Amino acid sequence: FERLAMKSIDPLLDRQHDRENYHCVHFVIEAGKYLFGYDFTDNFLGLANPLDSNGHPSRHTVKNSDKTQIPIDGTVVLMTKLDNRLHVGLYYAGRVLHLSKSGVRYQSIRQLQREYKRLRFYNAKNFH
Repeated sequence: FERLAMKSIDPLLDRQHDRENYHCVHFVIEAGKYLFGYDFTDNFLGLANPLDSNGHPSRHTVKNSDKTQIPIDGTVVLMTKLDNRLHVGLYYAGRVLHLSKSGVRYQSIRQLQREYKRLRFYNAKNFH
């Protein structure tokens, strides 16, 4: 993995959540292509489908990935909410970039640990 110059996340900040057509998984894939030139599509099941009945990725969302304890740029972050619904983001420049119902958020791990009961980190096998 060759280190690329840091890119601004500004072009991604106007994305809006749409449960049927553009949700957190779509956002991670778009952000991965823009920030790293890497297509994370193969790391997600059911990408082209609307979210499950709860409006979130399933626990089987992340595939073709290796679990890690320490995130690095390009690590996929799977977050579990208090009600066990899952959400996904992308680690970049020391924070997690993700799409929530209220829009794009760029938060530290510490901030996310206050909102989610569990964070798991996955590195795409072909990326790093």
